[in-house]
Amino acid sequence: MDSTRLSSASASRPGILVVDDEPVLRQLLQTVLQRKGFAVWLADGGRSALEVYRERQAAVSVVLMDVRMPGLDGPQTLAALQRINPDVACCFMTGHPGEYTPEGLLALGAIRLFDKPFRVDEMAQALWQTAQLAGRRTG
Repeated sequence: MDSTRLSSASASRPGILVVDDEPVLRQLLQTVLQRKGFAVWLADGGRSALEVYRERQAAVSVVLMDVRMPGLDGPQTLAALQRINPDVACCFMTGHPGEYTPEGLLALGAIRLFDKPFRVDEMAQALWQTAQLAGRRTG
């Protein structure tokens, strides 16, 4: 199932690609992040994320991705995104990282790790800062 969605974007809003296999969490993050000023795209897994990123790379400032997903997990998806764009800005979120350690995830190139459950307002602020540091905007 392809659950990508495009929000209404304007040139001044940083873009975020949310990748998670849990539909309720994707929907919640989309709603909150749009209210916080982001243009938001959704993907239900790694393969879907790669499709969206290929189409919207110039508009995506940050990828926010779950670590554990069926098919391509977060670290595998990050590696594939880095082949598309070595400078991709990625933050992971996880309730249980499985065989991955927080240090290992950061060593793969992730900028930050958010533990579930997280405070959405704090996450949004950190993502906004990450988007600004990444220096990419929608447009």
